[in-house]
Amino acid sequence: MPPIIMCGGRFFMKKFVLFCFICAAVFFFYYTNKTPEQTQVELPSLHSKNALLLNEKGDVLFEKNADDIIYPASLTKIMTAIVAIEMSNDLQKQTIVTPQTISKFTAQNASMAGFKAGDFVTIEDLLYGTLLASGADATGTLADMMAGSEEAFVTLMNNKAQELGLNDTHFVNASGLHDPAHVSSVRDISKLFRYAIKNPTFYQILTSKSYMTHVPNELTITSSLLAKIPGEEGAILGGKTGYTPEAGLCLASIIEKDGKQYIFITTNANGKAWIPPFHIDDALMAYDAIGGKNMKK
Repeated sequence: MPPIIMCGGRFFMKKFVLFCFICAAVFFFYYTNKTPEQTQVELPSLHSKNALLLNEKGDVLFEKNADDIIYPASLTKIMTAIVAIEMSNDLQKQTIVTPQTISKFTAQNASMAGFKAGDFVTIEDLLYGTLLASGADATGTLADMMAGSEEAFVTLMNNKAQELGLNDTHFVNASGLHDPAHVSSVRDISKLFRYAIKNPTFYQILTSKSYMTHVPNELTITSSLLAKIPGEEGAILGGKTGYTPEAGLCLASIIEKDGKQYIFITTNANGKAWIPPFHIDDALMAYDAIGGKNMKK
């Protein structure tokens, strides 16, 4: 009997030693193979008051007041577009731009894509007008077409926000025009943006430089972001800009470096929509910092 017990003990010890060796190997492999994306980025000179930088896995590389309640301005149109895309089974379906839509948003001094009353437009036309030109004429027409009214469409937007767990977000309109109750946070916007860019249609539109419609005359819609960064398209693949006096300059962008993609959400940069683009400067600053000397463990 004693030899059997000792044999069993030796067998147990061998298994225990093997287990410890495996654990040590796993520990060593994990900590010696951490990639740069798992390190933090330093952005000490950021113009924006709120910011969040994520890698492809959703790891946070930099954040600044990411949970503050902010006004999303035209970053709202990310939700407008993805809701409309998911509701659509035919992007070539047509509708007409109404005089009421044009007059409503002209009176509010909203940004416009360039559609005119009486134009026959497709859902695709309106999506490009929404994401590239940030046109309220496009969002208003899209909302009416998809849900019958902007109010009904906004209900769908808020339902989608709840579905995505955007607990700091509430929409009042589809365009992002200022309203005290129209709020979000850059963390919520990052969740929405990560979700939206997984949709191939959304991604294709967002990363396009321009688009031409026939409504019935030719209308060229140009990216309000990429038009401001000639020569930098390789750094910023695409994104959605935004501005109101209350929201400041805002940007949700896709950054690519060394074959990897990152998303960078910023709001509340000082300035106007027509002067030096501090929100774009911030995105280019993040591009420079990724993988560079401003990375820290």
